[in-house]
Amino acid sequence: MLAGAVCEIGARFRLGPVDLALASGSVCVVEGLNGAGKTTLLRAVAGLLSLSAGTRRCEGTALYLRSGAGARDGQTVDDAVDVAAALAGRDRAVARTAVDVVGLARLGDRRVGMLSAGERTRLTLAVALAVEPRVLCLDEPFAHVDAAGGAMVCTVVSRLAAVGCAVMVASPQPRRLCDADGRLLVKDGMVRAT
Repeated sequence: MLAGAVCEIGARFRLGPVDLALASGSVCVVEGLNGAGKTTLLRAVAGLLSLSAGTRRCEGTALYLRSGAGARDGQTVDDAVDVAAALAGRDRAVARTAVDVVGLARLGDRRVGMLSAGERTRLTLAVALAVEPRVLCLDEPFAHVDAAGGAMVCTVVSRLAAVGCAVMVASPQPRRLCDADGRLLVKDGMVRAT
C-alpha cells in the first residue's frame, strides 16, 4: 500500500516515512491527537495526496470519507447514493440496499442539506456501502452520532470488512471499534503500530 511514503504539507508538517500494508478484510484504527497526522495518513492511503517520496499502490478503488461527506446539499439521499453506486459501476439496487441498511430509507427524497449531522453521517456510510471500495478510509465516523449511530458505524465497517474491504478508521474514540485487527498511533507525523 505505502512504501517509504512521505507527505510534506507546506514547511510546517511532514508525515512519514510510512510503510503500510493493509490486508483484505482487515480493520485498522488510527489514533492520535488533533493535528498529529491521522487525516493526512488516510488521505495518502486513499491516493488523495501527492507523495514527496516513496510509493503508493492500491489495486481497486480507494475511498476517503469524513463524517457527513459524500454528497451535495442539493441532492436527495437516494440521488446521492445512486450517483456514488453508478460511479463505482454498481446498480441502483445496491444503492437502495445501502440506504436501507443505514436506516435512511424513509428519508430517500429528503435533500442532503436538510439532514441532521447524524443523518449525514449515516449517508456517508450508505455511500461507502454502495461503492464497496477495496480500501475505505473513514475519518471521524463517530462524530455527530448517538449510540445507535455509533453501532451503525461498527455494523457498516464489519459488513465491508466481511466482503474483503480493508478499512482504516481515524477516531478520537478508537475503543468503540474493539474488534479492530490493528491499531496505529500517529504522533508528530510519525506512524507506529500499537
